[in-house]
Amino acid sequence: MTEAIHAVRAHRERHEAAILGEFADLLALPNVSRDLDDVRVNAEHIVSMLEPRGVKVRTEEIAGAAPVVIGHMDAGAERTVGIYVHYDGQPVEPAEWRFGPFTPTLVDGAGVPRPWPGPGDPVDDDWRLYARSAADDKAPIAALAAALDAVTPAVNVKLLFEGEEEIGSPHLPAYLAGHRDELDADVWFICDGPVHTSGRPQVAFGVRGMTELELTVYGPTRSLHSGHYGNWAPNPALALARLLASMKAADGEVLIAGFEDDTVPVTDNDLAAIAALPDDDERLRRELGLAATESGGAALPLTLMRPSLNVRGLAAGGVGAQAANVVPAAASASIDIRLALGDDPDKMLDRVADHVRAAGYHLVDGEPDQETRMAHARIARIRRTPGYPAVRTPIGTDAGRWVLGSAAEAAGEPVVALPTFGGSVPLHGFVTELGAPVVITPFANHDNNQHAANENLRLGNLWYGVRLMAALLTHTP
Repeated sequence: MTEAIHAVRAHRERHEAAILGEFADLLALPNVSRDLDDVRVNAEHIVSMLEPRGVKVRTEEIAGAAPVVIGHMDAGAERTVGIYVHYDGQPVEPAEWRFGPFTPTLVDGAGVPRPWPGPGDPVDDDWRLYARSAADDKAPIAALAAALDAVTPAVNVKLLFEGEEEIGSPHLPAYLAGHRDELDADVWFICDGPVHTSGRPQVAFGVRGMTELELTVYGPTRSLHSGHYGNWAPNPALALARLLASMKAADGEVLIAGFEDDTVPVTDNDLAAIAALPDDDERLRRELGLAATESGGAALPLTLMRPSLNVRGLAAGGVGAQAANVVPAAASASIDIRLALGDDPDKMLDRVADHVRAAGYHLVDGEPDQETRMAHARIARIRRTPGYPAVRTPIGTDAGRWVLGSAAEAAGEPVVALPTFGGSVPLHGFVTELGAPVVITPFANHDNNQHAANENLRLGNLWYGVRLMAALLTHTP
């Protein structure tokens, strides 16, 4: 165990209750991305956490955007590391949560809520902290604060904490471009995401990009009585189901023409890295209740090297207690496309639009008028959301060896090296605007329910995160 890891472990063991209390104060602040007032409160709170720890820190805000938190620590070192975290969170439906999403709740290993520990009280690694953003992505902020209390950085440190990641980081490129010199670093550590599904710590060297669309198929001008008009008026819900089914085969193969034309092929080095990963597919299938998977049963890490098409939501008529005997007037699907290296967000959306047209649909920009309805039997609308490309850093670079060494120090064992992370983080600007390699350093438990109700963080993972932050601040290649 290195001196820094020994110091941070000892500090954590003496101050677990205080670390958890400070973390809970941060989690109690509502942080849904589109609520700028709440997001600003979070940014100022983070400043108040870091200033007493010797960080030169401030907020910066572009008009109409959530603020970023920018910080510096000058160690007079040759090497400079950047640490990126996002502090905003996904929307919440409080009725779906066991506890209030902004009422941090500590739960023991049996799932029973328990009191907050006092100074010196024992804390179990398997306890979990429930709250929105407990795992995604306020945990690295708490871990960094605790690490700074225990160690002195041996590298220069640049911090960038963002408040719009969960809505696609629309202003991040402008922030990066406007502070290019100030944010110059040898490598940027992206602190987001979970450890490997096996529970082993991991470092990821790439992320998929992302783009989104909402597809609406139109039927009659109003919902119609299904007894009077069923089998006569075309049903947009059925039409949408057929259209979506035409986009993806039962085995998961995307059928949209040209969907993988620009995808960078998987290399022998990629395959070697994937082959070295823990084989966790069978255990994960059992955990998730899946008898079979898509992509011909290919291992999960290999599927992450390809673009994906996901139907993430459907809306037409009501169901359950809201069901009504109608032919609905319209049906909509919300779709996300995860992009592999080489895929262009706009071109992917163009290919989806071409597929819809090839299926016989006339595309409109808004609600179709009467003239359009009478001229076209099939009418659809696509609302596009701008996206961002995938990013990947070769594992064998100096930055790669540096971060793998840091993570191994923190974990006390070699860590999993993953070529591409499954999730999407808008990191392309770090490469294009700052010219720096990026490496993802996650530490949340894989079953943390991020983006969903009952998001949680296992305390043992938080403690690993504190050690990881200490290692990133003190490890030198």
